[in-house]
Amino acid sequence: MATNSAKVKFSKKEAVKFGFNLTKKNLKFLIILYVIVILVSGFFSSLRVTTGDSIGASGIFGLLQFIVNLVIGMGIINIGLKLVDGKKAKYKDLFYYKPILNYFLASIAQGFIFVIGFLLLIIPGIIFAVRLQYVNYLIVDKNLGPIEAIKKSWHITRGNTWNLFFFGILLGLINLLGVLALLVGLFVTVPLTLLANTSVYRKLS
Repeated sequence: MATNSAKVKFSKKEAVKFGFNLTKKNLKFLIILYVIVILVSGFFSSLRVTTGDSIGASGIFGLLQFIVNLVIGMGIINIGLKLVDGKKAKYKDLFYYKPILNYFLASIAQGFIFVIGFLLLIIPGIIFAVRLQYVNYLIVDKNLGPIEAIKKSWHITRGNTWNLFFFGILLGLINLLGVLALLVGLFVTVPLTLLANTSVYRKLS
């Protein structure tokens, strides 16, 4: 593990290749995983629709959907980390909730920082988004508090801002290809980009 993250560099090509190979190796598991995510999200969305004009019921189901989305967000990161580390992931790993409070507070803090950055000018907002993209990873992986995770993400991405920025664009283009492939391609490109980005997190951290 590197002791000075400022000197750690990564190859976008190698990260994508790693993500592709790992996705191919676990393709069946990952496709079923994302089908579960779609079904769960769709279920809670449908509950909100069926409440009609009931503000109270809609609010309750909306809150439940928000909590479930937080849990699934953490679960996807949890599974990505396990696969990148060479461990066996299970479907139950998707419902990972232990650091939910820190995850929620960090999301609020990140949102506030991003808004400030974009209000200053677009470039600072982009830099904040790039440098803080691994906050949630650090909370799930290291169980850090929100402030500590923000500081750590800023530290491990030092010296890689623009490399990470263009890497993000590359991952976006890969998912665009998934959309163009009649959306079916997303079942490959979404996990591919997740695992590629997770592998970069592992290298930088």
